[in-house]
Amino acid sequence: MRFQQFGDRYIVRLESGERLTETLIGFLASEEIEFASLTGCGAIRAATLGYWNADTRAYEFRDFEEQLEVVSFEGNSALKDDEPFLHIHGVFSRRDFSTLGGHIKDLVVHPTLEVSLRTEGVEIRRARDEASGLDLLDLPERT
Repeated sequence: MRFQQFGDRYIVRLESGERLTETLIGFLASEEIEFASLTGCGAIRAATLGYWNADTRAYEFRDFEEQLEVVSFEGNSALKDDEPFLHIHGVFSRRDFSTLGGHIKDLVVHPTLEVSLRTEGVEIRRARDEASGLDLLDLPERT
């Protein structure tokens, strides 16, 4: 992984073979980034994607072992239990131009994934929402 900082923004380039989750969480922790918006593009050779089943209140994950173009990659990182927690969704294109998408659990990069992070300079945490069973952004209620 390589990166460059520009004020409140970072450009991060993941290298072939790197795992998205491990690499980004390590980077966010080392830079002490408490909240960031994320976008990205590139290509991968494997993905674990999820679909949130509201009836069972659980993710259904599926592995894809194929070369894919990253055509949409958007999400954020906030703190959960004082550690960076990623929430990213993506859409991926196959060689035949069909697409698949979902909640990104992990990706294996090949040959590169370029991620743009915008830090917000605020501490936003995730907290368990009992109604959904998800760890949601813990934001103040507004009336």
